[in-house]
Amino acid sequence: MYRVADFMTVDPVCLTDAHSLFEGRATMKEHSIRHVPIVNATTENFEGVLTQKAVLSHAIEIINEQGLDNLEEYEKKQSIADILDEKAITVAPETPLIDAAKFFRNNRHGCIVVVDEFKVVGILTSGDFVKFAIKTLEQ
Repeated sequence: MYRVADFMTVDPVCLTDAHSLFEGRATMKEHSIRHVPIVNATTENFEGVLTQKAVLSHAIEIINEQGLDNLEEYEKKQSIADILDEKAITVAPETPLIDAAKFFRNNRHGCIVVVDEFKVVGILTSGDFVKFAIKTLEQ
């Protein structure tokens, strides 16, 4: 039986709750990712997920209120902790992959963070299932 650990991205790019929204957006752009697990700056325990959707929504709000020229300035003042998704779904590495697949099918989430004892060890995205499907179909 396949497990989440067999398909997850190991050691994903993470940021801390001390980083700014600007740093979060820059990280997403630099690594071409849409989800960034956020950990506590002190304990390194999982805190939540910063999503591209939340970043873009907040950017539009800032642009509407402050103007495009002030976006970067306001993002640098805003903590990631203010907009991260604290209710993000997590699973253990041993979770059956079928359970994760059903979660993606039944919910509109783009990722599941994989944690072991509150520490981020991986991330599983819908894109990982596309890679799996391609690999399976090519065999």
